[in-house]
Amino acid sequence: MPLPNATATEKNQLQVVMNYAAELELEVDRLRRRDQYLQQEALDHNCKTASLCRQAAQLNHEDEALRSVLEACSGFDKLLRDLHEPPGYHPSFDQVIAIALRPLAEQVFRWQQRLSGASNAILRLDLQPDSITWFPARLRHILDNLISNALRYRDPEKGEIRVGLQLRIVNYHYELRFTDNGLGIPDDKLAGMLELFYRAAPSRSAGLGVGLAVVKLLVEHSCGTLSVSSGKGQGTSVTVILPRYDLDDHIE
Repeated sequence: MPLPNATATEKNQLQVVMNYAAELELEVDRLRRRDQYLQQEALDHNCKTASLCRQAAQLNHEDEALRSVLEACSGFDKLLRDLHEPPGYHPSFDQVIAIALRPLAEQVFRWQQRLSGASNAILRLDLQPDSITWFPARLRHILDNLISNALRYRDPEKGEIRVGLQLRIVNYHYELRFTDNGLGIPDDKLAGMLELFYRAAPSRSAGLGVGLAVVKLLVEHSCGTLSVSSGKGQGTSVTVILPRYDLDDHIE
């Protein structure tokens, strides 16, 4: 809606932005519909391939190739199901909904495991309560970035790679605590990692290294706080405090 006291130039600029936002929303919806169609097609073809293999295996129980195909189909099926977005998730319109945190965290963890190659990592959840009433798109970004960081900076010399997530309600706020037993962050680099585009590792392998900075920005824009406790070789603990909202709240 145009501002009553805005100049003609400001109104024109606002209209341009609103038109662009509307076009962007349409493009997001188109891409989502396309992805949902492709995922369903892939699921259907994968199920058909697995069914044909099982029928063939009944005729020849010693066929190793068929068993290998069945295992590949099973892995691909799990991958496709992990790509399925939870109900209410929409990147261009973030409405508060009740979110079951356990299945969402497990889905994000499995996906980040694949991306990082940390197949031997384990996720430990301590959730009280099991659900959170919040913005699903923002919560997904927080989980993605913090779990990704924990797995990316794992310590290969430690026998077990552990990532922990704890949820508590404290003073009418949600307290999310992410922990890991990874490499940790040296004291002289911790402040820098909370700044956008900071490189925590050599440039050839670090990428942009913006995970913590993105989460900090997102949390603070949601009227929350983020704190980090870490040390070289001691793993990292990230505490995120989020305000609780009502189901009819949304981002303006």
